[in-house]
Amino acid sequence: MKLRSWIAGACCALGMSVSAFGQYSITVLHNNDGESNISAVDEFATLVNDTRNFYTAQNHGVVTLYAGDSFIPSPEFQASLDSGATGSRTFYDALALDAIGYDAAVLGNHEFDAGPSVLAEFLGQTSVPYLSANLNFGAEPALSGLVGSDIFSSTTVTVPTAAGNKTVGIIGATTENLPFITSVGGVTVDPVVAAVNAEVTVLGAVDHVVLVSHLQGIAEDLANAPALSSSIDLIVAGGGDEILADLGAGSPTTAYGAGAPVSVADTGLLAGDSADQPVYPNTTTAIPVVTSGPEYGYLGRVTLNFDAAGNLLTIDGTSNPQANTGIASDATVQANVVAPVETFVANLASNVIATSSEKLDGNGNRDVIRANEAGLGNLVADGLLAAATGEAANFGVDLPDLAFVNGGGIRDDIEVGDVSVLTTFDISPFGNIISIVEDVSRDDVKLIFENAYSKTIDDPLGGSGINPIRDSVSGTGRFLHVSEGVQVVYDITATAMQLDNDGNLVTPGSRIVELIVNGDVIVQGGVVVPGGTLDIATLDFLLTGGDQVFEDYLSTNYSFTRLGLSDQNALQAYVSGLANGNPAFDLVSDFRYDNSADGRIVALPEPASLLLIGLGGLLMLRRRA
Repeated sequence: MKLRSWIAGACCALGMSVSAFGQYSITVLHNNDGESNISAVDEFATLVNDTRNFYTAQNHGVVTLYAGDSFIPSPEFQASLDSGATGSRTFYDALALDAIGYDAAVLGNHEFDAGPSVLAEFLGQTSVPYLSANLNFGAEPALSGLVGSDIFSSTTVTVPTAAGNKTVGIIGATTENLPFITSVGGVTVDPVVAAVNAEVTVLGAVDHVVLVSHLQGIAEDLANAPALSSSIDLIVAGGGDEILADLGAGSPTTAYGAGAPVSVADTGLLAGDSADQPVYPNTTTAIPVVTSGPEYGYLGRVTLNFDAAGNLLTIDGTSNPQANTGIASDATVQANVVAPVETFVANLASNVIATSSEKLDGNGNRDVIRANEAGLGNLVADGLLAAATGEAANFGVDLPDLAFVNGGGIRDDIEVGDVSVLTTFDISPFGNIISIVEDVSRDDVKLIFENAYSKTIDDPLGGSGINPIRDSVSGTGRFLHVSEGVQVVYDITATAMQLDNDGNLVTPGSRIVELIVNGDVIVQGGVVVPGGTLDIATLDFLLTGGDQVFEDYLSTNYSFTRLGLSDQNALQAYVSGLANGNPAFDLVSDFRYDNSADGRIVALPEPASLLLIGLGGLLMLRRRA
């Protein structure tokens, strides 16, 4: 067990290398959640390379790590997908990673959003090893062959220090929630702590161990730290977008004297940002934890000072994230990565298909889109139904009775002004494929909607009436927006459905009070009304376990048919159809899609409230036909 006698920042606060008596320093550079924010990556490449060269010149060992979500389905990523035929495309995020020169990256959740085949193609274009000790790839043919060449549980790098070469073992860990927040195919997930500790043993006699994780937030890393092996010197976390920054820390430009470039000046935070935690690193557990903000905005920079035996003495007092501001562009990255992507996105933005006189909340306000009926949710669901209805006969499947889409799949707002093709990509970026699942039993339909509204609560600060918000602890993107012709009433105070991580039913839930589909009463007074099955249009992401919408809690394992159109295709076509070739068409002139409730989803405090409404009254809740 390594001696942890260090006191963060109390020694070597001037940032000087501690080579006396065999002591030495290792500086870990890190960032996370770049998520295809290509516009800033040319400056970030300069920032990393200058900083790495500077600390190398101080006789520090330097390790550069990426803590997950290296790309995300988005207009910027679409530039890669549209750059050529499958197998010969240029992945601009991969070019950026190689230019930055990471020693390792962890697989986050968004790397799987476009499916395992796209991830495999991406990994084939970068030399950066991708890590995860708790993911199993044997049952996923697109990725199983990459284990040992592109994908690893851990890797080892050797870095020169003032006390000679030192080996650093790097272990990856991915969120255990992966199967129901993205499209994993046959990939399975093991518990993080056990997998990481086992990999420490596999690494054997290395000088140091760093865990790079993507657990969706630093709180998970802090919770895991007490149970992790004491051989781990540092946790580099990703997935939460948090900013850790000690604004009182010393500056390397002072500590190291003349010659420190602007890239290590420690100029504070970007305009408008604030620290989620005013510390760097977080040392509330035995293993220090660091993370940096998202989208290539910051380069985390932590220096660990060790004695001759490899025990951690201190964390250098100049450790802090460096803001990506005032940094010169890397000309090669700008020409080969940034310019082609920006050109592609500019062309999408110039193709205006409608306008909007109101702002429609999407992912910018998650308490709207993940907890309430919203005009934008109605728009996306109706577009999905229209696309599925138009394609069903071509694929030999039944016409859908209804459509629904998860709030977590709606990723941006519609702002006042132009609605362009780019807007539709921003709202529906994941490329999920519209699919039809046939003959779903009425009992299972009720369970699906129990699941959909199981993570909403009444805002205690919301004033009078019912004000649904998502549960900030366990709230996910599973809130379902429904197509026109569907009315669902649920009791927000009733027992919510509970599932375990494998989709097994723990508590059935009793929130769904009334459910009507095109006049057909499916649930009345909380009881399923006998009748025929339903055909549903939705996204393949949800039908393969995403947000646990179609999971083991259902009585039957349903098959489904993909229709070959993405959610973005459907939204673009639907808005264009509403506009009928007139780009000046005001989207919210269609009252179904403005900011007033259309009565599709109604939250009530108690089932007894329905005594005042009844089915006839429920239909009158619809503001407009």
